[in-house]
Amino acid sequence: MVEEIKAQWQLDENGYVTYPKVVDCPETDKTELYKRAMDYFADNYSDVNSVIQERDVVNGIIIGKGVFKKVQVHTSVLKNSIVDTWHILKVEVRDGRAKITLSLTQYDESVRGSEPPDIHYLYPITKQYPFNPAGYEKDLYEQAFKISLQKAVEAIASVERALLEKSTKEKKDTW
Repeated sequence: MVEEIKAQWQLDENGYVTYPKVVDCPETDKTELYKRAMDYFADNYSDVNSVIQERDVVNGIIIGKGVFKKVQVHTSVLKNSIVDTWHILKVEVRDGRAKITLSLTQYDESVRGSEPPDIHYLYPITKQYPFNPAGYEKDLYEQAFKISLQKAVEAIASVERALLEKSTKEKKDTW
């Protein structure tokens, strides 16, 4: 499965599954692209699990950390497992161009048995199947990887749309 879709992503020096995409934004300056990227992050990275980690206005860089919730759910008689995937989204802007990089970093498996509390296990992406053939819960993590890939591609497309569309937000002081 990994070989079939490997052209879409690469492993970076941290062992993260990374999706880079360069977007041409003709006739749009760096300041406007940065504003559009910040609007995207403000709308999509504003809860306890998804936050903006770095904003560098001078260099046109915004980095957010987020989670794709419930990428895989497995229920059995003895336990229930829910897998979330943590990611890092980085947007770099220049006059007329932007680079979007989304990196899948780790899985967060929440396991509930017959008794509370839930137990959480954090696994680096590359320590589980399909990267590690001997990884824990092969079927669970194969499906988690596939869905995480889909969510990554959707997130990149969403950022791209935000960068290419003129900001339609009206600042209303109605509070």
